[in-house]
Order: sequence, then C-alpha cells, then structure tokens
Amino acid sequence: MIRLPNKDFSLKDTFECGQCFRWEERATGYVGVAFNAAAHIFEDNGQIFLEGTREDFWENYFDLDRDYGKIKNAVSTNDVMRAAVRYGGGIRILRQDFFETLISFIISQRSSIPKIKSTVRKMCERWGDKIEFYGDTYFAFPAPEALAGASESELRSLGMGYRAPYVLSAARAFCAGFFCDIYSLPTPLARQKLLSLYGVGDKVCDCVLLFSLARYDIFPSDVWIKRVMEEEFSAPDAKSAGENLFGEYSGFAQQYLFYWRKFSSNVAIGSASKKPTIKR
Repeated sequence: MIRLPNKDFSLKDTFECGQCFRWEERATGYVGVAFNAAAHIFEDNGQIFLEGTREDFWENYFDLDRDYGKIKNAVSTNDVMRAAVRYGGGIRILRQDFFETLISFIISQRSSIPKIKSTVRKMCERWGDKIEFYGDTYFAFPAPEALAGASESELRSLGMGYRAPYVLSAARAFCAGFFCDIYSLPTPLARQKLLSLYGVGDKVCDCVLLFSLARYDIFPSDVWIKRVMEEEFSAPDAKSAGENLFGEYSGFAQQYLFYWRKFSSNVAIGSASKKPTIKR
C-alpha cells in the first residue's frame, strides 16, 4: 500500500467528472483497472491510499507531478470559474491509454454515464484478460486485436447499438497501424487523423486528444459545455471561445465547467457580461 499526495486531488471529483468509465465506487473507496493493472484507492483521515499492482505506475496515471494549484489560479478569473473550481477543485486529468479512451468515447456518444460504464464493463468481461486482485476477478480493457475480430452483432449485443460499426472500424484501423504515429503528431494532424475515422466527430476527437494524448489546450464541447458557455460567457461557439479564453489550460477549465454545470445544484451565476481575461 502506498500513500498518494492529496493536495488538489479528490477521488470523487476525478472519477465522476466524465473523463473515465472503469472506476467503480465501493464502500471503502474506488476500484478500477487501467493499463492492465488493478487498484483500490481510498481516503482515510484526509489522506489518500492506494493498494494495487504496479504501484510505481499510478502516480503518473493520476498526473500527480503537476501543480493544479497554479492551474486553478490561472483559470479562476471571474465568478463563474471560481464557482466551477470550488466545486470540482479535486479533479485531476488522468493519463489514460489511447486505445481505451478512443473506444470508450466512441461508445459514449448520445449515452448516459451509467450506460457507458455498463457497456464498457460487458465488453471487458467478454474480451479482456482476467486480473486477479485481492480475491476478486477484474478484466483488462480488450486488446485491439480482440475487438477487431469481433462481429458487429456481438458488439451490438452488449448495448452499443449504432456505435458497434464505429468500434469495429477504430479497432481495425488501430491493428492496421493507422495510429502508430499519433503520439508524435502535432495537434492539427492528430485531430485530422482521428476525425477521418468512421463515426468520430469533434467531441469524441477532442476527448481523446485531451484525456489520452495530453493535449491540454483542447476544449471539448458537448451540450453541457455549450449551455454554460452561452449562458455565462455569451459565447455560442463554445469550443473556439473556450480555447481562446483559457489557452494552454483549456482542457482543465473545460473539466471544471462541465462537472460544475452538470452536477452542481447551484449554477446560476449570471456573470455573462463579465467576460474573463486569462493571464498567460
């Protein structure tokens, strides 16, 4: 068991802000699987502890070497952002596997978080390798080859619906080496490559860029972000406005805003006339 830094880090904020789908809350904390490693992470007396395989791996996964205090100060330039940061100040953007993130966000289209989690869990149980951890069995995310070899009807049976052919297309592209250079590509070319995939639009593309390729200047836009940007920033083009406002911290600002707007019961700030200026 190891103790993790707890500054600017909340398990609930991090696991329930919509960036990941393989962490499940338990009475004692959260249990999840990432990069074929399982872990139990929990809070005790204000400290965060982790029990898991590959313990040296998790600090990188949780992005614990980044100064989130600096980021929160930089984006907290008006009442809206201060409220969002107060609500979700424990969010850390996870460093997730590219293939898992791509497939998971393809599945996420026009779906609820519980439904996404259920579909991903069934897919992992069907094609993922078993991981024995503290007397329980968990499953790794399926290898690209496993999903590429599945049939569309098999995928549909797990609840993917119309997204099944999109998943097949992405898995087969991955196996064919289409993404071999994705980590080294500049963002415009990485975006172009992702958008060329069957069934991948702007929102899925941007989430993959942010959550797996660490392109933190990306501001993914969905219905919640569009609402908050229009209501509070008078910005109908949410993505463009967000990236112009927040620059290198766009992805972090987007997560604070999304989590606050979707889950907080107190979102009426009314500061649209006070458009923030981001210090860089």
